[in-house]
Amino acid sequence: MTIGEKIKGIRRGLGLSQENLAHDLGCGIATISRIERGLADCSPEMLAAIKATLGIEGAPFTDAEKTTFRQRFYVWGELLGDRRMDDARDLGQELSVILKLPFEQDLVMLYRLYEISQMLSHGQNDDASRKLDKLVDQQDQMSGEHMYRYLRNRAGLDYGKDNHQALKFNLQALEFQSHSLVNPASLYYNIAGCYFMLNHPVQSLIYLEKAGRLHNPTQLDVLGVFIDHVFAGNYLKMGELNLAKERLDRALIKAEAIGRKLGRKKYIGMILHLLGVYHQKLNDHAEALNHFNRAAQYFWEGGSDHLDNLCSQIRCLITLKRQAEAKDLLKNATEHAKNSEIHAVIFGALEYALTLRNPQSVQHLEGHAIPYLIQKNEFFHALDFCHDLECYHKKQGNAKKSLETAAIVRDIYAKIFFVNGTFI
Repeated sequence: MTIGEKIKGIRRGLGLSQENLAHDLGCGIATISRIERGLADCSPEMLAAIKATLGIEGAPFTDAEKTTFRQRFYVWGELLGDRRMDDARDLGQELSVILKLPFEQDLVMLYRLYEISQMLSHGQNDDASRKLDKLVDQQDQMSGEHMYRYLRNRAGLDYGKDNHQALKFNLQALEFQSHSLVNPASLYYNIAGCYFMLNHPVQSLIYLEKAGRLHNPTQLDVLGVFIDHVFAGNYLKMGELNLAKERLDRALIKAEAIGRKLGRKKYIGMILHLLGVYHQKLNDHAEALNHFNRAAQYFWEGGSDHLDNLCSQIRCLITLKRQAEAKDLLKNATEHAKNSEIHAVIFGALEYALTLRNPQSVQHLEGHAIPYLIQKNEFFHALDFCHDLECYHKKQGNAKKSLETAAIVRDIYAKIFFVNGTFI
């Protein structure tokens, strides 16, 4: 389409005649007619005036303008990644002018996809899901760049809820990565995050290394905090405590800076929680509990981070033989876990762990809680309860049961390090 044809299409879409447009611009009807028919050049000054009159200032008409406009989508994505929500919202509003140019189908689709990314960043998952569902039938018409963003949105929708599905979409997005000019560091991080939440630390570290190499730190460096957080989490799972502590110390400084600048203090809680896990691994359960208690103030009640932190607080209290406090906290935890089946099972198992002398408690852990947690890839929670059983069986002098529990532990470790039919 020529510039003139674009002007004509938008003018008609607004219900304006050539005479209306000419009057608003202060020029002759013939000038507008010649521009629309391609018989006269449209100077940059005239084009800017026409855009202003039609209410489409900032809309891209020339190839150079479209290239610049496309690059602004990537900036929009970076702002969302850095959690600079106000700046992202303002830029998205500016870019929405593309919706007035229906003939720019490529850029309109890109806008729709980044708009969904913004919804996901704001936690508007239901709205994002509805919009993604409307695009399902349009996948055949999508470019490689569209498919990259579409699949990443699909992954974002499932992330934290169905991590197997999120991983599948992220790995599919990786196949389209070459079609996008976006730095793939965040994609590699998301793949690593999926493997982390599925409790496959080695696979997670492989993709984290790629994310770290490609990551360009920004002033606030939110992605850097996430990368360090997942690195540390994986190191803790693998017993590499010094490496974990190094990452956590660095991440805490960044998280505190983000909290001061953006008011988003959840990241501080995330790091404090892992510092608690670090002290747990050192068998310093009093200091671990101190960190978990500090982390609690940064989490939204009922959220997954809050529930994970409650699990850790309760386990510390049990280890410190502060049973009454553990029971009180369990009552609170059970109430918050109504919408999380996994956490409800974990809290139920912790209640039984308090009364292991009761045969019913042992049966519940062996017959229900541990098999369920293994099925849900909650391998490290399952290992914790296996450790409880091993200690109990040893105290009881029950060698047979101890060996049976040890066999379960070996099977769990095999699942942790055996991914997609490959031992890693």
